[in-house]
Order: sequence, then C-alpha cells, then structure tokens
Amino acid sequence: MDQIDKEKFSQARNKAFKLLSYRERTIKEIEDRLRKKDFEEEIIKAVVDFLLEKDYLNEERFAEMWIRSRKKHHPRGRKLIYKELKNKGLNQRIINNALNQYLSNQEELEMAEYLKDKWLRRRTEEDSSSYKLKNYLANKGFSYDLIYQVTDK
Repeated sequence: MDQIDKEKFSQARNKAFKLLSYRERTIKEIEDRLRKKDFEEEIIKAVVDFLLEKDYLNEERFAEMWIRSRKKHHPRGRKLIYKELKNKGLNQRIINNALNQYLSNQEELEMAEYLKDKWLRRRTEEDSSSYKLKNYLANKGFSYDLIYQVTDK
C-alpha cells in the first residue's frame, strides 16, 4: 500500500472502531457505514479483514448480544428476531444456531406473556382473547401457536 492507501485505511479503521465502541456490529453494517463515508471497496475489505482477524467483528457474538438484548429490553418473538438478524446481514446458519442456543421456548413464552400483560394494562376494555391483542403479538414476531397458548387461557 502506498501512503494514501495507508491513510485511508487508518481513517476507515478508526471509523469502524468508533462504530464498534457503541455496540457489536455485523460485517454488513460496517461495510454499509464505510460505504456511506465514501471509502473505496478495497479499503473497506481490508478494514473488515483486519477487524475479523483481531476478533473485533464476530457475527456469532453479535447474534448472541442481539438476542440477549431483545429478551431483556425489547421482547420480540423468534420470527421477528430472525428477520432482524437476517436484515443485519447474518447468514441463516448463524441465526438458527444463536436462536436455538440463546432463546428457549420457555423464554419466548415469558416474553409473550409480558407483552400481553403490558398491552392489557393499557386497554382496560379489551380481554385476553381479543383479536387486536393476537394481532399485536403476531406483529411482535410470535408464532400463532404461541399466541393462542398465551391468549386463550
């Protein structure tokens, strides 16, 4: 690399470090953000390779972090978490492994119960078998089997 490439590489790497200082990222997220900053493809590839080599980027770790965050702060069903991770650029194998490892059926049931209770507290005129409640839980990514298990008690 000549001097200009090293300078650009250093700028791109620093931008990537700044992004990673906030939270874990996927390869796709880093690439997209560096493209927005008009870095060349070869620089982006070199930065991603560097980050992977040094284990600053790890998509398995990202998937674990994302699922744990969803369970703790923003409850979502398995289907919506899968879709979110897919949109972040993770491959199907990594997503399925992470979901199987970090999201049990019992935890998903508890999240659906929590969202049902939260929804019902705000709508005193509705009951737990409400069509609107079922729609709400479906939009949060829960399967219909799980929704009926939670709402038709």
